[in-house]
Amino acid sequence: MPRAVARYAVLAILMVCACWVRGSGAWTMLTVLRNPAAAPDSSVPIKAATRTIAGNDLNGDQILAIEGKPFSYGRQFDEAVYSRHPGDKIRLTLSRPDGSAFEKEITIPSMASKFDSFGKIAVDLGGDILVPLVALFLGAFAAAVRPFDRNAWILLFLMITFTEMTSGDFGLDSGFADFWHGLWGDLWPFFMMLFGIYFPDRSAFDRKWPSAKYLVLIPCLVADLSFIAILLTWTYDIDASLPFRPLFVKLYFVQTIFGMLAIGTYFANIGMKARMDPSADSRRRLRILVWGSFVSLTPIFLIAVYSLARGYDLFHDVPAALVVITLLFLTLFPLTLAYVIVVERAMDLRFVIRQSLQYGLVKGGLWVARALLIALAVYLFTTAKWSGKSGPMQPIELTSVGVGLLVLRKRTANRASQWVDRRFFRESYDAEKVLTDLASQVGRYVQIQPLLETVAARVSNTLHTPDIVILLRDGNNFVARYSTRPGQPMNIAVDGNIAKTLRDRGAAVEIYFDKPPLWLRSLTAEELQTLDYMRTQLLLPLTANENLTGIVSLGPKLSAAPYTETDIRLLQAIASQMGLAVENSRLVTSLAAEAAAREIANRELEIAREVQERLFPQTYPAIPGLDCAGYCRPARGVGGDYYDFLLLDDGRLGIAIGDVSGKGIAAALLMASLQASLRGQAAAGVHDLASLMHNVNKLVYEASTSNRYATFFYGEYDAITRKFSFVNAGHNPPLILRGDEVVRLEADGPVVGLLAGARYGQSECCMKPGDIFVAFTDGISEALNEREEEWEEERFIPAAQQCRQMPAKDMIQAIFRAADAFTGSAKQYDDMTLLVMKMA
Repeated sequence: MPRAVARYAVLAILMVCACWVRGSGAWTMLTVLRNPAAAPDSSVPIKAATRTIAGNDLNGDQILAIEGKPFSYGRQFDEAVYSRHPGDKIRLTLSRPDGSAFEKEITIPSMASKFDSFGKIAVDLGGDILVPLVALFLGAFAAAVRPFDRNAWILLFLMITFTEMTSGDFGLDSGFADFWHGLWGDLWPFFMMLFGIYFPDRSAFDRKWPSAKYLVLIPCLVADLSFIAILLTWTYDIDASLPFRPLFVKLYFVQTIFGMLAIGTYFANIGMKARMDPSADSRRRLRILVWGSFVSLTPIFLIAVYSLARGYDLFHDVPAALVVITLLFLTLFPLTLAYVIVVERAMDLRFVIRQSLQYGLVKGGLWVARALLIALAVYLFTTAKWSGKSGPMQPIELTSVGVGLLVLRKRTANRASQWVDRRFFRESYDAEKVLTDLASQVGRYVQIQPLLETVAARVSNTLHTPDIVILLRDGNNFVARYSTRPGQPMNIAVDGNIAKTLRDRGAAVEIYFDKPPLWLRSLTAEELQTLDYMRTQLLLPLTANENLTGIVSLGPKLSAAPYTETDIRLLQAIASQMGLAVENSRLVTSLAAEAAAREIANRELEIAREVQERLFPQTYPAIPGLDCAGYCRPARGVGGDYYDFLLLDDGRLGIAIGDVSGKGIAAALLMASLQASLRGQAAAGVHDLASLMHNVNKLVYEASTSNRYATFFYGEYDAITRKFSFVNAGHNPPLILRGDEVVRLEADGPVVGLLAGARYGQSECCMKPGDIFVAFTDGISEALNEREEEWEEERFIPAAQQCRQMPAKDMIQAIFRAADAFTGSAKQYDDMTLLVMKMA
């Protein structure tokens, strides 16, 4: 809860600042639109190049002083103009290109020429008011609905930067507004690149090379912030900024180049996902985003290239009509994002909008009605006439009527609120109580029909769903055994597309005919007719032992609100219980035999676990100057990870770690074969590690099936010479922590057991005092948390560095604690093995 409060506080601060800056600009524009002829315009044809930073336009006269005061800060000219009225004159001291100074009076023009047509007004209103409103609402809404979603916050920052980039500085007359506008306006490419990398899922390239993005992001960020800092300095102190003038010009081109690289990276990532995403719906959404972005950003990209090639600022020497067209195209970008995210449900916000908007409008109407009743009561208390009567009412009559209205307001409003809450399904229900009651009732039923009737009634009363159909398998069809939709028989084929989709997904499927997914479009006319007749909005699979035994169809709720995630979790739990109960009635005769078989299997698994534990080192070799330890935590009772310490005859220490493909008994058997092969080769005195690995690969290949293999690392350490020889067969590169330096022992050969004639190369390195050798399996580095984020080496390595002063055994425990803290309550999906050897 504190984390959520903090995030909403940050969101509120950002939105207050953004709305204040944009709101002040919009208010100034609307004020000017009332009478443009009375508003002064600071865009007069006077150059101030010698007192500016950019310095790339030295033509024309240059300002030295305004009304006798030296021109010392960038906002000085605008302040002088806006403190006067159109038609007033300003005395300027100017400098010609040859260096001679002279004085000149200029007449302040008005804003009338900038708002003399509907087209100009529409462009300004759209660019400075409508587009920022849409962009900020989209970003803020996404972050508010999904406060712990990284993509929602990236979208928010992207929309803020887009708003400041496309909006002008019209009406921004404060230091904070200048800072906000300058900061966010130039960071748009930075957040565009991040959005392309992480939306809707992290790109495969970034997963493989996570550090590559910083080659563009860091220069882009540094150039932007430096550019902004110098520009803001010039705005308030020209003399202080002049030493940075040459750097400013260079930063402009660096900023432009890296900004274009960042935008190109955005298109590369989104385009790659649009081609390679496994979901057809996701590919369709991303194609819309790609084309929408391409159409909206191409004009400004071409102008940026033109300006960069000519050495000009953006939009310098570009026809005004072309600038307007470019800005109009640019506004398509937030509209495309809004369409993809809201209408195409890329971030699952559409349902929230639909329910929240309807509920908010009705509840708002109730508050208006309450206010009107209160106002009427107050009026009756304070007036002497009512319903056209000429004489004053008696005080007791007036008081009685007023009190009656207040009581009516309270009782009627409360009942209306309860009705709205029921209709929009905002009343809370105890999901645990519903499940507990159903569980106790399910256990009492031997016949299926009473069970279906009880469950259907409870679901209907809890979720206010009148249309429920429950179909159970009967031969080659799922046949309706309970239905609130009497009439024609309702059947769904076992081998049809509906059943196939439920079997493949194994979870509830929502159906919206206004925006049908691809699988729904592939249904036959008969299947569509069945869904339409049942008024299906949600399909639940009844499964048991991974077999689809039935289907539950739920129609729309009385509130017309969609099924929430809480609803679906509750319904899936109920469906799971129903599926088991239905299957139980069919398989009651085999329960005893199945229980006995399960007991035998569990006992065999326990024996296998005990045997495997004995295969790991029971003691660690005692070698002066070395501290060794290892630990394996299987994801199941037994696993396929392997580590070993071998004290060789010549005093060297053999170190091995491997990861067998798969899990369970099959992986454990191959792990035992791998250990036996290695120990046999080591005992035979094979010192050429490349040959040793070749032999091990051949033995494992002959002892395993074609789809079984293992990544494997083996090394031998000589404590006298401190030489460490090793060979890596496709395993995660072990690490040598040497102070702040990290040395990776990369793979030089394929995995073992997959290719019969695989060859390997031996490598060597020299260990130094204080070095720490750390080997691990991918169960450590790829541990997942509840959000399916990987721990990755970028978190694993700092965790190991922090505990480097501990003994090897304590170091392993500390690293496992760090991994568990990251994964939280997420289930361990892979075996986790860690091996540490510390040098004195």
